[in-house]
Amino acid sequence: MTSNLIRAGKLAFWLSMGLVVLFLFVLPLLTAWLVKVGQMPPGGFKLLAYIETVQTYLMRGLAAAWLFFLGGCFASFLNVVAWRIPRGRGINGSSMCPFCESKLRFSDNLPIIGWLKNGGRCRTCHAPISPRYLIVEVFLGCVFLLVSSVEILAGGANLPLRKVERLQGFEHLVFSPNWELIQLTVYHLTLLCFLFAFALIRSERLRIPMSIFLAGLIFGIGLPIIWPSMSLVSWHIGVDELMKLDQFSIDQFLTISFGLVGGLACGLLVSWSTFNGELLDRDRRMQSTIEQFNCIDDAVAGMMLIGLFLGWQSAFSVTLLIFVINILANAIVRAPFSRTLNLASRMLLATLIHLLVWRMSSLVSFWPSPTSTSQFMIATVGVLVLVASVIRIVYPPKTVAV
Repeated sequence: MTSNLIRAGKLAFWLSMGLVVLFLFVLPLLTAWLVKVGQMPPGGFKLLAYIETVQTYLMRGLAAAWLFFLGGCFASFLNVVAWRIPRGRGINGSSMCPFCESKLRFSDNLPIIGWLKNGGRCRTCHAPISPRYLIVEVFLGCVFLLVSSVEILAGGANLPLRKVERLQGFEHLVFSPNWELIQLTVYHLTLLCFLFAFALIRSERLRIPMSIFLAGLIFGIGLPIIWPSMSLVSWHIGVDELMKLDQFSIDQFLTISFGLVGGLACGLLVSWSTFNGELLDRDRRMQSTIEQFNCIDDAVAGMMLIGLFLGWQSAFSVTLLIFVINILANAIVRAPFSRTLNLASRMLLATLIHLLVWRMSSLVSFWPSPTSTSQFMIATVGVLVLVASVIRIVYPPKTVAV
């Protein structure tokens, strides 16, 4: 069965490549030559218009496939990070089978393809390889595709306080790229990758190494200093338009500081509401390969990065979404899935939702955003504390999955 699927996948791949070569190279060159020599047949220009339409959809399909594959590549790398660093190992060196320790070939390391090609087993010892590798690569591939589609291909349709770009689609990305949108997308995907790594580490019941969190701080602070436009919103509230943050300005410093402090406060509140500190104490005894002071609470680390990358207002929004997800998860999810839907995973899901509906949420009056008034944000703090207290009372540690 597996071999049949592999053969079908190879056939579909080569057929797709054949169509790409035909419509993007052979037919355009042929029609250009016919026009040049004056031998275009009757109805040829209608055929040319049809070819151009097919080319547009092919380019969009190639863009989607490339973005999906890129996400899978990052997932494969983050799998290595999540497995090695918490165990005190470096990320240098070749990937190898965890059972026979044989080095993996290049084709074995290809995201999704490598796992499927080998039927979910090691090529050398034929030991079963966990489907988790396939699942996380597909998941992050979908995340990359989704976020890139709404932020780049749709002209920033999800971003608040800015106009949606008129030129949309992959063809405009190639021939007239909007570098500001590309930078914003890279910045947001960087945040999601760090949260994704946190979720992978916590699924192993391990603590978040301080080194990964510090790397997130370096990216979160360094990139906006180099390209100030990556900080989409400033520390101000009650605004209805973008406020430019000049490099090394007071506003840039305050935006970074407010983001870190707001994220820290939200992280402590999320951790307290879910008894995360008590449960992490138990995990600390299980994880003896690194010292205690080299770890950090996943809620605190994640929320500080969210506040830094997206602004302190977004930290409030993501915290509310986490509480909603917590309530739904504790009412629906059963024990076997508790490790998968850990607190770090819920942070990742809440952040993804926030990014996708960011513009929409900034247009409504009942959700925290840069357009909210100071009085509303103060009231939001009270709501957050109240909801956190209710969750802590209703869902004690035995029923809360972190």
